[in-house]
Amino acid sequence: MYNRNELEAMNIASVKKVAIAKANQNREKTSWVQSTPKDALIEYILGDSKVPKQPETPSPTPKVRRNGRYNKEEQTRKPQAKTGIKSPTQQKHQAGGSLEETLANMVLDKIKPVIDDGINTAVGQTENELIETFTKKTDDLQDKVDKKISTLQRPVKVYINDVETKDVGGLKHKKFPLVLECLKHFKRVWLCGPSGTGKSYLVEQCAESLGFTAKKGNYEYLKGSAGVTESHMTGRMTFDGTFIDGAVSRSFRNGNFLCLDEFDGFDANAGLVFNSVFDNQGILSTPNDKENPFVLKDDGFHVAVASNTWGDGNDFDFAGRGQLDLATLDRLQAVKVYIDYDKNIERALAGEFTDLADILWDLRRRVNENSIRRTISSRLFLDGQTWRLAGKTNAKLLDIITTGWTREELDKVDYVGLKKENK
Repeated sequence: MYNRNELEAMNIASVKKVAIAKANQNREKTSWVQSTPKDALIEYILGDSKVPKQPETPSPTPKVRRNGRYNKEEQTRKPQAKTGIKSPTQQKHQAGGSLEETLANMVLDKIKPVIDDGINTAVGQTENELIETFTKKTDDLQDKVDKKISTLQRPVKVYINDVETKDVGGLKHKKFPLVLECLKHFKRVWLCGPSGTGKSYLVEQCAESLGFTAKKGNYEYLKGSAGVTESHMTGRMTFDGTFIDGAVSRSFRNGNFLCLDEFDGFDANAGLVFNSVFDNQGILSTPNDKENPFVLKDDGFHVAVASNTWGDGNDFDFAGRGQLDLATLDRLQAVKVYIDYDKNIERALAGEFTDLADILWDLRRRVNENSIRRTISSRLFLDGQTWRLAGKTNAKLLDIITTGWTREELDKVDYVGLKKENK
């Protein structure tokens, strides 16, 4: 409750609010507050007095018409018929208040319930509208989240002959189930696709799902190049007569998993060794091993090859790739799997920077549409995330990626416009 000093320090509007609150508490009318002086309001708030009596407002001097004109000095009054209806002036004096107050009270008494109902209804409608708006915004946000989640990697379960294969961790390419099926049914598979699609990693995942890992010592890896000779594959004899087994013969003999990466990079003549590896003969020649000139294939042997071409020879984008023997290609026809870029994996590699993934996809599209010899591989998404975490902007990242590009290439992809869109 306020004291006199506090009330007197308030402005008239604040005092009126306090008076209205007290009137509502006492279940009294409040219309009188607006026309009551501040001192009277203070006395009402501090005391136990009832609503203060309002001062009468002097009636206006009636204008009297004389000779067609009104004269303020002369007053005449027309006699009123005795109808039982009192004049407003009589009603004013009997009510003990001004005519304006009486009329205001009468109107307020009539409309107050309507106003209260209207306010309550408006508040309720506003509350419902706010709830509906919040719900809609929440639903829209949930839809956006669901769309983002739908593009991310989901758990992959593969069944071979109704038997679930071993689950392995990490992101899995969309072709993972098909590659695993080839290995399970044929024990061999050929993965071919652009650079940086994750072919080698996919082979490792499938091998692990089948129980082969480098840690266990039953996973072999051999990368193709012109320097890889037949002795690297099937073994060689040292100067003291000791035989050193090759990666291919060792895997063949011990039933390991063999990954032949950059398969189209092996020398054509040396690659003929693989004809024995891919067919169903089950025997491999090891001419440098005098004690065991050949080895038999263990039933657990699996082989996967990965390349950037289908073995047709030199490629304009992938230089140094040789033409593979037709007999070799024939042994792999039924197990060829094309591995393209997987957006699920790429979005995950970009981490929280989803805008980075959109930019790189857009740049790749422009490169492909204009037949530009540049690669926007999945590796860039992980490298891009590293740069973003280091504080680089998207525009700066684009500068780094396109370093070394010709002016013609930059114009074809509208590099300036791309940077403006992704500052």
